[in-house]
Amino acid sequence: MDKQKKILIIDDEETIVDILKRRFERLGFMVYSECDGAPAIEVLKKEMIDLVVCDVKMPNGISGSDVLKASQTYNPGTKFVAMSGHLNSHESVESIMKDGASVFIKKPFPCLTEVTRKIASLVA
Repeated sequence: MDKQKKILIIDDEETIVDILKRRFERLGFMVYSECDGAPAIEVLKKEMIDLVVCDVKMPNGISGSDVLKASQTYNPGTKFVAMSGHLNSHESVESIMKDGASVFIKKPFPCLTEVTRKIASLVA
């Protein structure tokens, strides 16, 4: 990598955040991680993030869609990966993609290596 790419990972499941953070750090990324949307938006205000990986459904009133909008406001052009284990309808996935997500990934992940590779390729 020419310059160290910055990834922001947001998920209310701390285990998922920790696993993804370790994976991307091993690949040479600078990783920011949060378990809530509000502090994630603060990171977006302060840092130039190359890629956001965000759960769509989170507690505390700030959804993945809210984080996506903040990403578009504070870091235009940033790639956004939406993930969820709760979006079952085609319309819900279509909606987040229409709003600007680059990729949608269903949890639980079928193969973590494949998911990591797919996400990393967005900023390669």
